Amino acid sequence: MKKILYFIIWSFCIVLLSFAYEDYLYSQFKLDSSQGMVEDKGVGKTTKNIYGNFTEEPEYWIQLNGEKIIVTKAIYEEVQQHRQIKIMNTKHGTVIE
Repeated sequence: MKKILYFIIWSFCIVLLSFAYEDYLYSQFKLDSSQGMVEDKGVGKTTKNIYGNFTEEPEYWIQLNGEKIIVTKAIYEEVQQHRQIKIMNTKHGTVIE
């Protein structure tokens, strides 16, 4: 009886850990992609607060299918208006095709 109880407890632990790990992987490597024509692009200013130190930094964005997407300076300079692109965002960065 004791061995059966240990087996059941270990099985539940393994199942719970696998669900937690799957959720962790989804949050780390979730891929948001958008495809379409670059309608507009621009530079704005954003204010960042790091431990009470306020700094103003440029924020580069492009507009795809009416959706404003924040991108890095390198991607902003590479993308041309009225051109078909596919952009993929992850937690770790942005990729364009």
